[in-house]
Amino acid sequence: MNLSRKQKASGDNKLMVQARSEFLESGYYAFLKDELQKLMAKHQPKCYLDLGCGQGYYTKDLSQYAKSAYGIDLSVPAITHASKIDKHTQYIVGSIYDLPFEGQEMDLLTSIFTPIPTKEAARVLKPTGYLVTVTPGKMHHVELKEQLYENVRYNPPLKPLEGFELVEQQEITQVHHVQDVMALLKMTPYFYKTPKEAIEKLQANQQGLAITFHFVISTWRKIDENKN
Repeated sequence: MNLSRKQKASGDNKLMVQARSEFLESGYYAFLKDELQKLMAKHQPKCYLDLGCGQGYYTKDLSQYAKSAYGIDLSVPAITHASKIDKHTQYIVGSIYDLPFEGQEMDLLTSIFTPIPTKEAARVLKPTGYLVTVTPGKMHHVELKEQLYENVRYNPPLKPLEGFELVEQQEITQVHHVQDVMALLKMTPYFYKTPKEAIEKLQANQQGLAITFHFVISTWRKIDENKN
């Protein structure tokens, strides 16, 4: 279903979707998905929405814990891919800042490495609902950054979300040897911000790199404005 009001293609293009799919299917982020599945099993939402779902790598497995499941993303190639691999979820081409849902309709939302639309999230969540966010931890991809930049900037901590209170938070980390480092680079924002010389240096690396994957999983509850 395409509800995007944009005339031109937005979000990840076909090549980016393919690169990200190949990397994710290699299993490097499987431990993150395992933790998210534990949260879904804990909350057992009736109605679930994945914000910025991409090609459905996480959505496909997380949606199995919900009676009704939706994924939304601006990328047509990503949504096309997701729809082919997951028949349980209703996938929508659209903006996370203009969700096609009634107010207080969702039991649980996930925002996995996407901007967090706090106002829309609060609008569509039930009073008892939860927003689960996944953000990069301080040391996420630090070895890759060291290859690309002279001065490495560590990821900053997640700021409080307006309209939400933090219920619980956990940090998880694993180190994996990544042979095809360019495949990893292409699915990160660094690929578009890195000087050509640094990318060429990385392309010449035939040995791969040991890469730290560091994630922060946060569960938020909507603040009840009517509560004294």
